[in-house]
Amino acid sequence: MTSEGPRRLHPSAAVVHALGALRELALPLLIGLVVGGSRSPASAIGWGLLGVVVALVLGILRWQGTTYRVDARSLHFRTGLLSPDETVVPLQRIHSVDESQGPIQRLFGVVALHVQTPGGGDDAEVELTAVGRADAVALRTRLGHPPAAAGAIAQRRLGLGALLVAAATAPQLGVLVPVVGAAAAMADDLLPRFGEDLLHDAQQPHEWLVAGAVLLGVALVLSFAGAIIAFSGFEVERDDERLRVRRGLLQRRAARVPVARVDGVQLVEGLLRRPFGLVTVRLEVAGLRGQAVAARTLFPLLRRRDVPAFLERFVPEVAGALEPDRRPPARARRRYLLPPLLVAGAVTAAILVAVPEAWPLALLPLPAALALALADLRAAGARLDGGLLLLRSRRGLARVTLLARRHRLQSLVTSQHPLQRRAGLAHFGVAVGSGAHLRVRHLDAAATAALRDAL
Repeated sequence: MTSEGPRRLHPSAAVVHALGALRELALPLLIGLVVGGSRSPASAIGWGLLGVVVALVLGILRWQGTTYRVDARSLHFRTGLLSPDETVVPLQRIHSVDESQGPIQRLFGVVALHVQTPGGGDDAEVELTAVGRADAVALRTRLGHPPAAAGAIAQRRLGLGALLVAAATAPQLGVLVPVVGAAAAMADDLLPRFGEDLLHDAQQPHEWLVAGAVLLGVALVLSFAGAIIAFSGFEVERDDERLRVRRGLLQRRAARVPVARVDGVQLVEGLLRRPFGLVTVRLEVAGLRGQAVAARTLFPLLRRRDVPAFLERFVPEVAGALEPDRRPPARARRRYLLPPLLVAGAVTAAILVAVPEAWPLALLPLPAALALALADLRAAGARLDGGLLLLRSRRGLARVTLLARRHRLQSLVTSQHPLQRRAGLAHFGVAVGSGAHLRVRHLDAAATAALRDAL
């Protein structure tokens, strides 16, 4: 990129923008297709062609109205025809320039560049949807983030077997079940007769159990497919100053993270992974705040025993002891055990009332809740080791270990309700710049105060 004047994106950006416009027009097009199709097939085809033409025109207009340029101090990005917006990003505020390459970009041999700033949140500060390879290298160099040189200090890829295990034990199930349920409710609204027939047919308790199993199966399939798409080809590299993470099946993404901006890492042990000693390692960086879990993943699947060596290779800045030395005292045991046992008892009672014949299976939540509560009690705790703080606690059904750099902590929170005060217990929590926060429950109050004062 030798010219100092404004430059346009690669012409393939018009196609990318056209597809985006087509997605935005999806709802009115669907209404037009339904209305038009009820009159004649030709009318429905006409509505479809009209939508494609409108989207293509919008894509071309957006491409023509989008330019970018770099001067000695800033990146200037201008978009729009009638009321153009210009974004100016100082070069010293740019902490990474990430790449992605979807099917359209791969077809034309171009890449999308995402200019990230600290605290930028879910969206990039500037997104250049189609830039030629040579121009991308030149632009990144001008922005102070040239492509990584050959010879990484450390490199690790996710193999096919590990990918399949990661997908099979993906922790998104709790999110997908209600999503599938909502989709079923929408289908029932759109197809009331079908919904009435389904309710009429499913009158026996075992038929409701079968329907629930089908819902769970659909959620599992969606979770499996989502993990495969997100983490296919996963690879992490470390050079002198940055981490580079590449991933994705349909949309290939490459993100570079300055190690100096890493607040810490989280080790997440989901419910399906904990019995097998498997963890996910996630990065905590302010620039990734609000982004999807996949974008914050440093490595999707590791054995727990391999984590210390992995951290030493890739982020030695946050490598340290992984076991807490300040744990909940014995008098905190009933506070860990009682709430999950009460919930499990309520679930058991509800099952017995709804399906009395299922009484042997209905008792399973009680020992399961007891085992999980005891595991949480044994694992919970904190540790301050030089410049590194460790907290371990439960978040939802997952066990989470936060390793945070001491100088990157944003806040400390201690709390103590009257019952804890009588028992000499207190909660202790921290937050880092990425927005991650974790709280350990029912620590010894004196140990909590000493930890707070030390920090």
